[in-house]
Amino acid sequence: MKRRGLLLIALGGCAALVSLALLFGETLPGSKVCPAVGYGFDGHVELIFSQEPASVAACFGEGCTPEPVVKSDVGRWLVPQSRPYLVPPVNVTSINVEVVALSGARNGGELQIETESTGEYPFGKECGGPFRFKPVRVPFS
Repeated sequence: MKRRGLLLIALGGCAALVSLALLFGETLPGSKVCPAVGYGFDGHVELIFSQEPASVAACFGEGCTPEPVVKSDVGRWLVPQSRPYLVPPVNVTSINVEVVALSGARNGGELQIETESTGEYPFGKECGGPFRFKPVRVPFS
């Protein structure tokens, strides 16, 4: 009986230690349990050109129809993630762009949108955090 009692106390102590480790986020040295939080970015996608275009059209989603984009008041080509450029449900990872140069040359295609961290890590750097889109460079001549 004495051995059985000591074994039960030891097992109870181990269970308590594991519970505390999980409760405070540390499971193994150097690792962390992160909450199941997904971050999305619903801001504009900025288009950057090597030379000023005559016109720009863009949209998000496979098989979408590019719609005209108007240059902002501060001189930037910003495409909002809203209608008519985006028709849900779409996971925005690329943008379809059609450009007409001042010379009349046309170019178009699907361009990948890269992301970067905002530098905020609410649950620690190991868990990641919010992001934003990098400006998309649109090649044309």
